[in-house]
This record gives sequence, C-alpha cells and structure tokens, in this order.
Amino acid sequence: PQPSAAPVEEKKKITDPDSEDVSEVDVQHIIENAKQDVDDEYSGAAFARGLQSYYAVAHAVTEKVEKQSTLLINGQLKQYQIKGLEWLVSLYNNNLNGILADEMGLGKTIQTIALITYLMEHKRLNGPYLIIVPLSTLSNWVYEFDKWAPSVVKVSYKGSPAARRTFVPQLRSGKFNVLLTTYEYIIKDKQVLAKIRWKYMIVDEGHRMKNHHCKLTQVLNTHYLAPRRVLLTGTPLQNKLPELWALLNFLLPTIFKSCSTFEQWFNAPFAMTGEKVDLNEEETILIIRRLHKVLRPFLLRRLKKEVEAQLPEKVEYVIKCDMSALQRVLYRHMQAKGVLLTDGSEKDKKGKGGTKTLMNTIMQLRKICNHPYMFQQIEESFSEHLGFSGGIVQGADLYRASGKFEVLDRILPKMRATNHKVLLFCQMTSLMTIMEDYFAYRSFKYLRLDGTTKAEDRGMLLKTFNDPESEYFIFLLSTRAGGLGLNLQSADTVIIFDSDWNPHQDLQAQDRAHRIGQQNEVRVLRLCTVNSVEEKILAAAKYKLNVDQKVIQAGMFDQKSSSHERRAFLQAILEHEEQDEVWGQEVMNEEDEVPDDETVNQMIARSEEEFEQFMRMDLDRRREEARNPRRKPRLMEEDELPTWIMKDDAEVERLTCEEEEEKMFGRGSRQRKEVDYSDSLTEKQWLKAIEEGTLEEMEEEVRHKKTTRKRRRDRDLDAPGPSCSSGSRGRGDRDDDGKRQRKRGRPPAEKLSPNPPALTKKMRKIVDAVIKYKDSTSGRQLSEVFIQLPSRKELPEYYELIRKPVDFRKIKERIRSHRYRSLGDLERDVMLLFQNAQTFNLEGSLIYEDSIVLQSVFTSLKQKIEKEEESDGEESEEDDEDLEDGSESESRSVKVKIRLGRKDKGGERGKGRSRRSGRTRAKPVVSDDDSEEEQEEERSPSGTDEDS
Repeated sequence: PQPSAAPVEEKKKITDPDSEDVSEVDVQHIIENAKQDVDDEYSGAAFARGLQSYYAVAHAVTEKVEKQSTLLINGQLKQYQIKGLEWLVSLYNNNLNGILADEMGLGKTIQTIALITYLMEHKRLNGPYLIIVPLSTLSNWVYEFDKWAPSVVKVSYKGSPAARRTFVPQLRSGKFNVLLTTYEYIIKDKQVLAKIRWKYMIVDEGHRMKNHHCKLTQVLNTHYLAPRRVLLTGTPLQNKLPELWALLNFLLPTIFKSCSTFEQWFNAPFAMTGEKVDLNEEETILIIRRLHKVLRPFLLRRLKKEVEAQLPEKVEYVIKCDMSALQRVLYRHMQAKGVLLTDGSEKDKKGKGGTKTLMNTIMQLRKICNHPYMFQQIEESFSEHLGFSGGIVQGADLYRASGKFEVLDRILPKMRATNHKVLLFCQMTSLMTIMEDYFAYRSFKYLRLDGTTKAEDRGMLLKTFNDPESEYFIFLLSTRAGGLGLNLQSADTVIIFDSDWNPHQDLQAQDRAHRIGQQNEVRVLRLCTVNSVEEKILAAAKYKLNVDQKVIQAGMFDQKSSSHERRAFLQAILEHEEQDEVWGQEVMNEEDEVPDDETVNQMIARSEEEFEQFMRMDLDRRREEARNPRRKPRLMEEDELPTWIMKDDAEVERLTCEEEEEKMFGRGSRQRKEVDYSDSLTEKQWLKAIEEGTLEEMEEEVRHKKTTRKRRRDRDLDAPGPSCSSGSRGRGDRDDDGKRQRKRGRPPAEKLSPNPPALTKKMRKIVDAVIKYKDSTSGRQLSEVFIQLPSRKELPEYYELIRKPVDFRKIKERIRSHRYRSLGDLERDVMLLFQNAQTFNLEGSLIYEDSIVLQSVFTSLKQKIEKEEESDGEESEEDDEDLEDGSESESRSVKVKIRLGRKDKGGERGKGRSRRSGRTRAKPVVSDDDSEEEQEEERSPSGTDEDS
C-alpha cells in the first residue's frame, strides 16, 4: 500500500490549480476536465458515474409521499399533485423556501392545502400559517378550504376596521391554524398581524413580489417573522431577470444578496442594449445553464401539456383589424402632433374645428385603436352629427366607428349560435362601458367584472356564469382584475380586445378558461389593429415571452426531465428565433393583411360543421345588408365625416399653434363672475351624499352656511373692531387700491411667512432646470407631459388610481406661495410626481423611463445645491449654466444613480407599485371592502383639498 500512496498524493497536488508546481500543460488539462466532467448537469455520463447533483445536495433529506393526508377529504389529488406535495415537504425537511411555479390551472391552491394538512398530521405543525392572496381570490381560497379541509380552523381576515377588530381576541389566543388575508391588510394592519410568530408564510400570485423595493416586500421583510416561505405563481419570470432575483431574494435573502451580481451572471444573452455583444448559440446555452442550475432546488414548474394529457388544446390566433376612416384621421394627427381634433365647441368655435393637445401619446393612440368614442368630445360631436340626442351614439354606428368592434360584430353572433361561452378581456373600464352599449344594441346577455366589483359579488358572478343553464354567454372582464385566480372553465373562447405590455397578464387571462376541468378546446382570439402602436406592444410582449421561454421552460423544472431533453429543447428555441429573424419581414407583411370572413371563420370554428354554419351566417348577413336601401359600409368612410375633422396638416399645425399661444398667454382679461363650480362639498361629503341620495339637500345646506358666513363677515368688516396683531392681516384688510381681499375656507397659504429669497431662488432654479432638461440624443424635452396633468374629465382612470395628483404647474405655484419650507419639502412633491407617473404608466413605457431620468436629474441638482450650501460659496454664472442645461456625461451617470436611489426611498415616499399589472399592471393599496374610515386613514396628514 505504501508505494501506491505516493502517486495518489502527487496526482492531488498536480490537480490543484493554485499550486505553484502546476505547469501550463497541467492547467490546460484541468480546464479540459472541468469542461467535460465537473458537475455538468447536462451530461448523462456524470449521472451515470453516480455523482451527487447540486439538487440532491440541497434536498439531502428525502421523504417519500405516496398519499394525501387524511385531513384532506372530498377529493383525491392527481399524481402530479402528489409529486408537488412531496417536493413541498422536501423543502420543509431541508429548511428551504421555494417557488411552486406550476402553470396556471394545475391546482397550486389544492397542493398548498395538501401541504398544510400533511404537516398538521405528520409533523404536528398546527400553525399558524399566513396565506396572503389577492382580494379577487380570497373567497375562492375560503371555498377550497371548506371543501377540501373543513377541519382546519381558518380566519378570513378582511372587512371594515370594526369587523377586523373582532378577530383580534382569536388571533391573540392562537386558536386557529390558517389566516387568509390580502396584500392590503398585511400593510395596513401590521401592528396586529406582525406580532404573531408565523410558522409558514405563503404568498399567492407571488409574482407580485417581483419588485424588491415595493411596499409589500419591504413590510414583509421588515415586520413579519416566518422561518419558512413559499411563493405560488404561474409566471415566475415576467419582464426582467431582476424580477426573478427579487423573488429568490425574498425567499432566500442570505443566498441571493446582490441583484447586480445576479444580473451580471445571467443578463448577457438577453440585454443586448448595452454592449451589443452577439453571443453564439453555444455561449448562450452555457450562460443560461448557470441560471437553471441555481434555480433547480428552489423552483418546481410543470406545464399542463406535460401532466394533463386529457386537457384540451389551447389555440391562439391574432386577428388583424382595420381602422375606420374616423380612427385613421384621429390616429394620424395624434401620432404626428400629439393632438386630438375637435369641433371647436370647447373654444366657442363650434363647427370651425380645433385641436386639443393630450399627454401620454401612446395611451391616446391605444384608445383610438380601441374606439374613438373613448374621447367624450368626439362622441358628443358625432352624436350631433349623426342625429343622436344626449351626446351618446347608439346602434350600428357604435361598431362602424371601430375596426375591432366591427370584427366582434361578426364573431359574437356565431359564438352565441353555437353555444360557445366567451371571456372578453379589456384593459380600460371606459371601453367596457361602450361595449355594454353595443351589447344592449345587439341584445347580448353578459356579465361584467372589473376592479370596482365587490369581493362578495365576484363569487355570485362566477357561479351565475358557470351555471350550465345560464343565459349569459359573454363575461366582460378587465384584464388586471379578472386575470387572477378565477375559475371560468365553462367558457371555451377567450377574446383579448387589447393586449397588455406584460404578456403574462394576458396569459393569466387566457388560463381563466384553459384549466383543469375544461372539456372543450380553448380558442384564444387576440385583436390587433394593423399598422398601429398595438403591433409594437405585441412585439414587446413576444420578446418578454422569449426571455421566459429561455430561462424557465428550457430549465424544465419538473425534476424528472433528462439533461439531453433540456439541451435539445433549448437548441430548438434558438433555431426558431433565428428563423424568425430571417423570415421576419416576409411574415410581417403577410400578417398586415386584414382577414376576410372565410379566414376568420377558420380561426373560430372547432369543426367542419361549425365552419359551414359560420359561412352560411355570413352569407345571410350580407344578403340582409344588401336588401337595406339605406345601407352603409361596415366601417365608417371618409365621406361620412364632418368637415371640422377633415383638416390638412397645415391647418392642424395652425390650430395647434393657436392652442399653444392661448395656453401661454391666455385669452385676454375677463371679469370673473360669481359661479358655483360644485366644489362646495369635500370629496368624502360628496361620495356619502351620492350613496344616500341626499346630494341636493347637502349642497343646499353647505350653500346656506356659506351665505350666512359671508353676511357675518360683511358685518364684521363694516363694524369697528380691535386692530390685528402685528404681522397678521384682518378680515377687513384692503389692498393698496382699496379693493377688499376675498377670503374663504381655511386660512390661505399666503399667510405663511415668506421664505428667504435665496431659498426660493434655489427651488425655482432646480425646478426650472428639471423642466428644461432635454435628451442628449434626440433633443426632446422630457418634462413636457409632467408640466400639467389632464383634467379628471379627460383621464378619469388616472384620478381613480392616483390619490395625490401633482404636476410641475402646481409645484411652481407652491414655491411662489412659500408652501415649501426647505428643499426636503420640495423633494417630497417632486418625487411624488414621478412616483405617480411610474404607478400609472406601464414599466418600460416612454413616460415611465422619462420619469426615472428626471428623478435622477432632480436628485443630482439638489445634491449639488446642498454641497454649495455647505461650502457657503456663491454660485457662479458657470454653475448656473450647468444647472440649466446639464452635461451629457452627468445625465448618463445620473440615470444609474437614481435607479438605486429611487428604490431605496420608494417605501417612504409613497405607495410602492404592485404589478405593472399592469395596467398591470398597478393598483393602489386599497381594498374593495375599505370603509370611509380606512380611506380617511390613507389621506395625507395635511388634509388640504389641493393635496387630495
């Protein structure tokens, strides 16, 4: 044995790459061995040699689970769900946290309940378990617990503050196993819920945690203690790799500490914007393999096509829609100038035409693609032009004005005739209202669910729609509110009216129908307007899904696929990508064609019999239209448009210049009249009056009080009284010209003592510099959309989502009236402005990105001013110029700074964003069940009308 020991020792010495005795040949040999042998999970030979894999090390403690707990009754888990339960139990045994990322519809809720009952029975872990779910799915979770595990004591923590207070004694006594609540109450009631020592924290729709700096993540990480965490999500990778890191960081904060390191490892194949490095196929595979290896122990994902062979197929078609003449005219001018053509009535020039500049051009273009009557001025003008009263267009002219509505008018009657139930998803609630008018015109029976639908009403809507005898064949849903956790498998047709920037929102919407229990083939129809911004949205969605496909699907995280299968699947994705690049232009040209009736019928028919029936229906429709002597084309044509909208580019340019001049210089002086603008009630009073039906009485009462106060004030002004104290103004004070000062309500801001001139100058200088900041490449002024917000009438959905609207016009007014007592006060409002923009606009949109850049510019300028204050040095003319223009190099570096700085302070400056989404989607932290008392709590401490 002694002679043979020396060579072994020598071999160990040589294979140590840090040894000084290693020659270049030895190093080369070590590298080759590492390439071929060292822990290559794609190599079947490595497994054959019995090497212990990274996954096996993490899941060292194994426990075979062959059947569900006896506490789980009224149903049997499927085999893949038993495997999912075994994986979750393995996480528990090995002190790991993880992501159950099964595709939507595979029963993540049931597997979670199975885990809880298994741990209660076999591990004597009776809780407490904290399950955090979206409001829309809370009732569904309660129902599933009642059905599968009625013996588990659960608390559904929701409702008004008084209702939630009734749960406190039970929570303190610990006489419960599971607490179900929503994201909002986790934040709002952390003083109560965070005191409980939770054994498990389970977050449903866990992709809500994708932003590491969102308020929910910060509250959970800061206040709540739970040794074990599980995320449930059908879409673990949504938009960007950092989002995946955020999920892993939430689960395993000690392992996944640095997002920047994570990105450097894995972002190279995807983020091609920076260094334009083209990786070949082999390099791409090598880098993506790293991510698969890291994720494997923490993520379990199965697809429906793999585990449920009996689940019917899902087929998706994109149906291109033409524009009506009205849409084309509005779209052209909005795209070129950012203006909406009007009849001039808003400027007392009715019939002569005018323009109206609107912000967020992308959003306006999307609205035009959906329906031009989403602009109230357009519908009111056209209703008069077409002879309708009340400012609302009715009848066939509803679908003739929009290409998408015209396609719907051909599809929906066929779905009703063949007994197919339809889920119709929209992004915008105002569009849903127009659609309801169209359904009423066609006598279609429908149900509607959006963000305003109460939680208790949602369950009844689902039950009504899923009833086999139900007369309702259309369910109209908003994508963000109706895309989470709803079982609507009685429908087999999904129509996505307008696509989301985030493709996973649309995928979740589709899977409301394509899930376990579905008996029919699911047909997904995505409407897209040709040659429009919607095609760009689809392209962006395709890119995001491609990232998801490379990272998650090629990893095949089902714990049973072989290394050869994973490698082959990854190569197939790459080959498909190259083919798309080669044939992209040709495919795009083909797809620009609007399909005819026969093509649409081929897309929507499930059988030859249905196809023939649809063709006969089209023939009957055309014959009926031909018999009408006053028939009109299916889409509105140019000769039907009024003269005020048929303006050439030069005329539109002139009208736009006139509008800009009016904005800048006003329309001349005028005498202000005594007008009641109906703002005598506070928002809370108005809402209460609307609910109780006492609006007129309450307005009259407030008006009477104001009149009484005015008379009393006039008497006080005429009567002699004690003089005011030094430094304050009495009610009877007059200006130098003898006019009496008008005062009402709370003491005005002018009573504040003025700021030092130097401070006011600094504030104005910073704000002006931010407003004037231009993009170094395009020369575009980024602040244009932030100067003045659209009115509540123009953009009602903005004011529904944003609690404290603010713009640069308001900020400058507050500087003038000395409302800000320091640069910190100014910073709070400026950051609120940009946070509002980031909350309302989708991540990746132009306004979202502009807000981040301007945020960084403001921070940089403020820091510069503060440094100058510390040094007590006077500002030079050169420094002024730097503040006004900003150097190109500074703007580049600032972008990086603010991305970190904004996130660090995101939790303090306002409500964090939940989803993009999106539009989602993100919503404010408010429950449908919130009472007035809670909404009052959400208000700013200042409580001024201006702030709210």
